[in-house]
Amino acid sequence: MTPLGETLATALLLSGLAAACLVLLPRTPPQIRFGVAVAGLAAWVIPWGWIRVALPQSTAATPLVEWLSTAQAFTAEGATERGQIYFPPKIDLSPFTSAALGYALAAAFVVGLALFVRDCVALRRCLRGWHARSRCGEHLRALLPRELAGVAAKIRIVEGSAVAAASGVLEPTVWLGDRYTEAQCKLSLVHELWHVRAHDPAWVGLIAAVRRAYWWNPLVAYLARQAMLMIESTCDHRCAAHLGKAQYVSQLASLLLATTAPAPRLVAAIGTANVDVQRLRLLGQPLRVRTRDLGLLVALAVSGTAAAAIAVVERPAPLAEAAQLGIELPPTPAGHALASLLRAANAGDSAALGELLGAYTPQELRLPLPHSSGEARVVEVLRSEPLRIEYVVESRGSGARYVGAIAVADPASARITELNTKLLAW
Repeated sequence: MTPLGETLATALLLSGLAAACLVLLPRTPPQIRFGVAVAGLAAWVIPWGWIRVALPQSTAATPLVEWLSTAQAFTAEGATERGQIYFPPKIDLSPFTSAALGYALAAAFVVGLALFVRDCVALRRCLRGWHARSRCGEHLRALLPRELAGVAAKIRIVEGSAVAAASGVLEPTVWLGDRYTEAQCKLSLVHELWHVRAHDPAWVGLIAAVRRAYWWNPLVAYLARQAMLMIESTCDHRCAAHLGKAQYVSQLASLLLATTAPAPRLVAAIGTANVDVQRLRLLGQPLRVRTRDLGLLVALAVSGTAAAAIAVVERPAPLAEAAQLGIELPPTPAGHALASLLRAANAGDSAALGELLGAYTPQELRLPLPHSSGEARVVEVLRSEPLRIEYVVESRGSGARYVGAIAVADPASARITELNTKLLAW
């Protein structure tokens, strides 16, 4: 599978597990559900297909290495056996199809970037308008509880508005309309300052960026909506603990009805479209972590960790294959390319050789090309660098030895860009 395909498949699996967790655990505290949603979104920004971690084959690591090898073998469509060498299964994806997928995703990202820029421009325009018709509201700090009185944020009162929002990362600002009663003003101020204290404006911006980048992905949209809902619900529960749950629910319901003008997408706002009813519902039901919920969280966390490990851990060569290839090769991109080259040469796989060698052809390759399995093996590594390796290879049939060097283009590619061999005197 190509690195791009592996990245998309891994992200789909991990975000699917996160979405399933949110569906199966509707009554867990919002902080936990927010962490699950963010983890599912983060799976789409990690380049899984280009990350490679090599495990040392020590005694302690042997069971994990063997398990990863087995797991990676079963995640593909089947195993291929040639002689005594087991080749990792391949997905038949033509270069044209792979390039088309890459271009399509690039075009989608360009559209997402344009949408995010539009959101930023709309936010900047709205903030300028609020600032132009607002005045300082620092005197309202007298309404705050002690734990929020010292939060570093500007307070601005917007004339002729019913807005309640927090914006800014480095210099946060709380915006309050002047149409609220004193009780509503206190509730809004406490709520928005909890947003500032929890750095929610930064979280809102990051979540919006991922959602815009993957605007075509319904799974990302679902996780983003849940993350935004949990941000608001977390603030609601903190405010309810300070103001009293019954009083807060009653005042919040009236405040949501009074807030008619929607806030920009990139601010943490007390009134957010399509989540108001859900916020009130979450406030009205008991939220706790039961033993069954904890077990399900652990099971999903283990499954996600295993899927991520399968994606990034370099699958070591089986012991039988290592014996066929000779001495143990360095776990570098060049070492892996040499191992792939020997496997293809020993199996007489011209298609694999063509993929590895690019412009080279089997006729131009001055390595011994055996007609049966296991006739060429590495007997010595002369020099090893991440992208280049010098070695001595021996033909088991004739005993002839060749000294050679190969280099690969980059760590993410096994394509050989340099190949030199010469026959040693024997």
